[in-house]
Amino acid sequence: MFGRKKSQAEGPDKSYFNVGIISVNELNDDQYETWSDELMDAADNVGSTSSLIQASWDEKQLKILINRFPEVEMNKTIFMINEIIHEEIEKEIKQLEQQHKWKKFFNTIPLTDYIDAEDRVVMDASRTLFCTNDLQESARFLKEQARKTDI
Repeated sequence: MFGRKKSQAEGPDKSYFNVGIISVNELNDDQYETWSDELMDAADNVGSTSSLIQASWDEKQLKILINRFPEVEMNKTIFMINEIIHEEIEKEIKQLEQQHKWKKFFNTIPLTDYIDAEDRVVMDASRTLFCTNDLQESARFLKEQARKTDI
């Protein structure tokens, strides 16, 4: 799994979103960057994008997504949009550090563990706001969300 983050100046009421691109097969870097750039350019509220292969994702998460969004075809690339909730990420990181107190004490928790903790929050299917197989629908949803916070 790999991800990209967009630099942003956070406003007090500004909501940022993670776009998860879940592909059936390996997604090449060029295609991922093209889709990420298009979504980040569509609205200024995309904080990060993540990509993963459906088969490597937690099966429980996939079942949640299927139940919540039955109209989405699972044999195609899926675009799922979740709000980035910093407090939830901090809770997950705190829990990680609690589980590995000695590693935390010696500052030896690997960066990948922190990234995985963040990904668990921003890719949580139970918190998904929008899910589709269509890139343009994803862009429209992000634009609508941006308009709501701009008002």
